[in-house]
Amino acid sequence: MAVFSLRSQRTGQYKNFSLLEILKLLGDPINDEIWLEDGEDVFNLSSFRDDGGSGGGSNTPLNWNTDTFSQVPGQKAFRLQYVPAPPVLMVMLNGVELRRNADYQIDGNSVQLPFALNSQDSLLCIYTY
Repeated sequence: MAVFSLRSQRTGQYKNFSLLEILKLLGDPINDEIWLEDGEDVFNLSSFRDDGGSGGGSNTPLNWNTDTFSQVPGQKAFRLQYVPAPPVLMVMLNGVELRRNADYQIDGNSVQLPFALNSQDSLLCIYTY
């Protein structure tokens, strides 16, 4: 099962969460549901099952990677270690998730921002490959 490590804003310590724990935090545990954007569909939390990291039915396991870029003043382009497997790429600038094609562009393993970062900025890319 996939495990995510998140840093506490209060203590600065990291804590591991399973995918099910993240879904429960994001979903509505009272009604046992998670709503997709635009009301497209509703899913029951209780129907969760681990597919063993196979990525929705594929027999090939997905590999997860995290690339962090910090203290890179003036930089607009960033090269990821691997080419992300669409559509799983999350780009976060200073803890705020950026939107693909609105806040950044991706070409192969290159992430391009429309602005340059300053020395206090931190860019985090989480993706499968």
